[in-house]
Amino acid sequence: MKANAVHVVEMNKVGILPLEVPEPKYDEVLIRTKSCGLCCWDSWLIRGVNAPGAMPYPIGHEGAGIVEKVGEGVKGLKPGDKVFCASGSNTMMAEYITLRADCCVKLPDDTTDWAKAVIEPNCCVVNLLYLTDIAPGDHVVLVGAGYMGQLTLQGLMNGSPAGRVTVFELREDRRKMAEAYGPYEVLDPESAEGKKVIEEIKAKGGADICIDFGASDSGFHLADSLTKQAGKLIIGTFHRGDVTFNGTKWHLGGLKVYNLAPMSNAHYEDILPRTYELIKRGVYDPGRFVTHTARYDDLPAMQEIFRKSIDKSDGYIKGVILFN
Repeated sequence: MKANAVHVVEMNKVGILPLEVPEPKYDEVLIRTKSCGLCCWDSWLIRGVNAPGAMPYPIGHEGAGIVEKVGEGVKGLKPGDKVFCASGSNTMMAEYITLRADCCVKLPDDTTDWAKAVIEPNCCVVNLLYLTDIAPGDHVVLVGAGYMGQLTLQGLMNGSPAGRVTVFELREDRRKMAEAYGPYEVLDPESAEGKKVIEEIKAKGGADICIDFGASDSGFHLADSLTKQAGKLIIGTFHRGDVTFNGTKWHLGGLKVYNLAPMSNAHYEDILPRTYELIKRGVYDPGRFVTHTARYDDLPAMQEIFRKSIDKSDGYIKGVILFN
């Protein structure tokens, strides 16, 4: 069958084109999409960075919707079930998608707020904190309090054994959001106070764990510089180009460097239902960070939300594209 799907049709422009959606195989489901998150990756794809091929190309990997059909081997899901999707496809910004059943997690039957049903990024954060293996009382430095940083902070403060949690963030509005979770300190790294704390952490030998969600070279280098000997440097940001590092420091300092993309876990799909259990328990609340929505059939509004995802204007934290 064919379905309408959001495509990058030319540089900095999206459009709607038909996409072939296959019938579900033995272990797959066909889903009628209700929403799809606009990932930072999508905001780069519209600029032609990390593109899968020549334009036009479909995008989207943070879907949610209603199961239409199931393959004969699928257990635990049936037509009519509401689900969020994570992994298994990069063409989810479409009216229909087909993907493996283990990439879907059932939502409550009374789910109606589909903008808040986008949970895939939260699974990435749970995977990050799980593989980081924070020890009781660890000093954790979080660089960057954007969307993924805020989700990570929820996990650190609500569901981890971390001790002192230090947050560095340039934007005042995001610092105020981060302060609500009660970390030890939230600082502008370029302020006099921020610079003082940076030097204090370095003087004490560094932090046990530094998490880079700064989405910039400067954020990466700050996290790197604050990681103690034999500490853990967590690269959460998807850096789109070359990033330099001091190999001598990394080697002689015994630094443990983690690239915590989903592909770092061969059993990533196991994280998906576990993430939803944590959301139900109140450890995470990803829906609170959705600031902008647009319908897929309203091209001007959708084009505008993509623009805001790039320049982060108008208080943008997270955007979601809604479907019929």
